[in-house]
Amino acid sequence: MRTYLIEPQAIFVPFLQRLLRSAGYDVVATSPSVDSRDITAHDPAAVFVDIDYLERSGPTALCRIREAAQSAAVFALSETTDALFAATCVISGATALCSKGEGEEKIVRTLRHALASEAAGTR
Repeated sequence: MRTYLIEPQAIFVPFLQRLLRSAGYDVVATSPSVDSRDITAHDPAAVFVDIDYLERSGPTALCRIREAAQSAAVFALSETTDALFAATCVISGATALCSKGEGEEKIVRTLRHALASEAAGTR
């Protein structure tokens, strides 16, 4: 699945690219910020965004991403595990919120499940 990766901290980009690849996602572009024009130009099927260090709040960034990639799956990554925050992220446009605290294996399972749902047409 063509995936656009947004990671403000460059040091984590290789790790996240590897994680996404292991889950079956093909990273076609990376950016340190939400660049609506670039997202639209790449027309990704999925966007994966670390929302903890963005210039804008996570929910605001998710709204911008959703506007740029209306039919894409949008995965937010955050240290925050609060249920209200997770609901706010989904309302703001996220398909799912992945918690950094859950670990790499759980994140990969969540991404693979989304891929399987997409392939089955149940997303």
